[in-house]
Order: sequence, then C-alpha cells, then structure tokens
Amino acid sequence: MEYYQQVQEILANNTFQEYGIIGLFINSLLSATALPIPTEILTSALLMGGESIILVATALMIGSTIGGFFNYVIGFGGNKLFNKFKKNKDKKIEHKKGHRILDKFGWSAIFFASWIPVLGDLILISAGAKKMKFIKYSIFMISGKALKTIIVVIGLGSIF
Repeated sequence: MEYYQQVQEILANNTFQEYGIIGLFINSLLSATALPIPTEILTSALLMGGESIILVATALMIGSTIGGFFNYVIGFGGNKLFNKFKKNKDKKIEHKKGHRILDKFGWSAIFFASWIPVLGDLILISAGAKKMKFIKYSIFMISGKALKTIIVVIGLGSIF
C-alpha cells in the first residue's frame, strides 16, 4: 500500500493531473482507444485530492464511452481505416485475435472488453468491422464500461 501511494504521488504530478477532471476525461478517452494509458493512477490522485466521486466517475464514463464509439467507427470504416492506425504486423495479428474472441464469446466479449487492456479495444474495433448492430453494441459496451467505472471509482474511493 505504501509503495502504491508513493507511485501515485510521483505520477499525480503528470500533465493529466494538472488539468484535473478534464485531464481525467482526456486520459480515459485516450486509454479507451488502444493507447495503454492507465486511468486508475489519475483517478486515485484526484480522489486523494478530494475531487468529487461523481465528477470523477462521470469523466471516466464519458471519456471511455466516446473512446468505445471511436473504436467501433474505426472498425466500421474497414481494414483500410484500421491499417492507418496500426503500426506493425503484430497489430494485424492482434486484430485477428479480436475477431476470434468476438466470434467465440459474442456480445459478452464486448461487455468485458473494457477490462482487457489493448486487446479489449481491438475487440471493439472488430465489432465495428463485423458491422454488429450499433444499438446492441452500445448497450453492451456502455454497460461494461459503467460497471468498470463504478468498481474502480468506488474501490479507489474507499481506499482514499
């Protein structure tokens, strides 16, 4: 616990922290679009600093939801658009993993995608590529992100 608090204090002085709730929104938006930027550190720092748990949860939820919609649009735009965002051959392999996971687990994969760093984003991109029903996608994606947000904010809020 002490180590965790020391790491938080060091990272709490980053650029996102400087901008508070807006920084958390940007952090959560970026982390929901295949950029592995953890939101938990900034969330902890803001809660430790006395920020409203409702504002923190709202910023996390809105940012990650917009990121989830962005992932769907990337996939819906097809492989041509996806190829613009991929950096190397490994991303193509991960993209195929996203398709396989989605084929195997269906809508539940979309619900749990926010719990799987990077690969979860590729699952959401795959949902767009497969042209899955947008309304149903939205319900499962938002529900999964809402559950994660609630657990993270309440969990971290109870610690600090």
